[in-house]
Amino acid sequence: MKETGRNDACPCNSGKKYKHCCQPRGGMAALAQAGPQSVQGALQAAVAHYQAGRFQQAEALCRHILQAEPAQADALHLLGMLARDFGKTGLALELIGKAIAARPLFPEAYYHLGLIRMEQGRLEDAVTLYGQAIALAPGFLQAHCNLGALLNRQGQPMQALASYQAAFQIREILEVKIGLAECFQRLSLNDEMAGVRPLLTRAIAEAWRRPEDLAGSAIALIKTRAGMQAGLAHVRSAWPDRSSGETLFGDAGLSASLGDELLQRLLENATVCDLELERWLTMVRAYLLDAVLNGSVQHEQGLAFYAALARQCFINEYVFACTAQELGQVGQLKARLLPAFDNGTPLSAMAPMAVASYMPLSALPGAQALLSRSWPDAVRAVLLQQIEEPLQEEQLRAGIPRLTTFDDEVSRQVQQQYEENPYPRWVRPSLFIQPVSLDERLHKLFPLSTFQRLGERDPLDVLIAGCGTGQHSTETARRYRNAQVLAIDLSSKSLAYAKRKTRDIDLTNIDYAQADIMQLGALGKSFDLIESVGVLHHLADPVAGWRILLSLLRPRGFMLLGFYSELARGSVVAARRVIAQQGYASTAQDIRRCRQDLMAPDSDAQLKALATFRDFYGLSECRDLLFHVQEHRYTLPALKAILEELKLDFLGFNTEPATLNHYRARFPADASATDLDNWHQYETANPQAFVGMYQFWVQKR
Repeated sequence: MKETGRNDACPCNSGKKYKHCCQPRGGMAALAQAGPQSVQGALQAAVAHYQAGRFQQAEALCRHILQAEPAQADALHLLGMLARDFGKTGLALELIGKAIAARPLFPEAYYHLGLIRMEQGRLEDAVTLYGQAIALAPGFLQAHCNLGALLNRQGQPMQALASYQAAFQIREILEVKIGLAECFQRLSLNDEMAGVRPLLTRAIAEAWRRPEDLAGSAIALIKTRAGMQAGLAHVRSAWPDRSSGETLFGDAGLSASLGDELLQRLLENATVCDLELERWLTMVRAYLLDAVLNGSVQHEQGLAFYAALARQCFINEYVFACTAQELGQVGQLKARLLPAFDNGTPLSAMAPMAVASYMPLSALPGAQALLSRSWPDAVRAVLLQQIEEPLQEEQLRAGIPRLTTFDDEVSRQVQQQYEENPYPRWVRPSLFIQPVSLDERLHKLFPLSTFQRLGERDPLDVLIAGCGTGQHSTETARRYRNAQVLAIDLSSKSLAYAKRKTRDIDLTNIDYAQADIMQLGALGKSFDLIESVGVLHHLADPVAGWRILLSLLRPRGFMLLGFYSELARGSVVAARRVIAQQGYASTAQDIRRCRQDLMAPDSDAQLKALATFRDFYGLSECRDLLFHVQEHRYTLPALKAILEELKLDFLGFNTEPATLNHYRARFPADASATDLDNWHQYETANPQAFVGMYQFWVQKR
């Protein structure tokens, strides 16, 4: 919007020229004499200036109003907002406080005071202020959202859930959906929580957050259903023997389990990361296979569930245990299917779904013939997943450029592993609100940590070093304003999956290329941000690879990094010893066998702890977890020494609010939570604190 000229129409819509109405020059007496209508017009003009970014004009109008009417609450409030925007926190508090004194029932003023207190780290004060705003205006959507975010940040997801549920009743905006999902992933849910099951079902189906991040909460809720509890109890006593439908589905029967919408959405969108539920699904798969083969299952009764189970098995790459009897039955079904591909014989939808639960349909000769037939939507989704999308990836793979040679022996071994086992097979991209600048994101993540601001960049050049199948790169590309992303990986199959997913969600600001980090020094490009999470520790020399990436980082640039923790991976190290002793190979068959042996009743408790690792529940993920050709692990003192050697400033960890709050309770003097010596003490006392990885941010000096 252009600046209002003195002869232009006044923005307050009075019908007068600006110079005769709200122009803040030499008109104080006239404004005072004109009364409330002109004051209101001037306020409207000030707000219009503020919203258009004309801050000087907005400030001048507010001061003009206050000279005529010193206790005008709206003008005081707007001046306070301007002061906050320009970093004058003390002045902002004073002005907004005066606005509240002039008008005690002023919800927006309480809300903005809450914003300031939150930015100052005075979280309890902010909670109180947001509560006051909501008490005055129960429909104040953003106050509910901010209160929910703040409570989540304080490690109070149950209270946050109530705030977001109230906001959801007002309007279903993205921020509310994301907030609800973040509550779900931090809570142990049950059906006594009103309205939670349908919301969680939607959250997974619509990917309000990564569906795999919501899987744990969904599984907990699914397991509370009475029929499921009976089935799981039977599985615990009968495993590994397969069972009848009566014992698997409990008194509620087959229809209750097959009609569980939350269970179906979970199966379609995320790996089931629970040993009991995996075993139940393994038994159900065998039961349904037998029923299909014998013609004893009704099409309408089980098709949607069976299709969801087939999709689940494809996502986890057929990691479930499989008996010789099941393999024989699958062979019989294949023998029925293959002739029908050629001669067009009518097929029950259940037969291909049964096979698709044991092997990808793309592995069947002539399976593309299925695409030309008419199928229900649930079956069509399986055909898309298992036939069409793999074909698309093969076509995309041929066009992926290669930026470097692959001379390093370890890099070649790692490349081969990920060509054989690209992962994860993620399904849906999670929701994001409007992109923000990198500075804004870091300030939100680490409000009490000091760092040099990068400033607005257009473009913001980002390197994802080790992008895998593209989940990381697509999220980064959507998270930052003006981002232009180069995403590299060793594996062309991983990159092909990434390219397909990127195309599916219409992202155009990512370039994919095959490259070895150890050869990137001659790339001839530099970046504002480099992200490499879970990658460097698989190099022969992680620090050498880190140095190469650092050479591509611009001054004051940032890095997001992820490394395995030595303390957190005791069970992984123990399992690797067993694997070496027993001679398990990194083949699909041996990985399946190894998983079952590690979870046997007489297995060591440390090995059974592997069941808490999400990566244990997918074939490629399990290979990465237990069979990787190269893995380094670190301690925090070791990482601290490397940061000092590389002249990098530590900003903070990406960690759960509960962990951060627990740390701060133990080390209250470390307000910014950046003392790595303290964190080492904390991790020593809490070895599972970084069970996923150390994920942290640093800045180049």
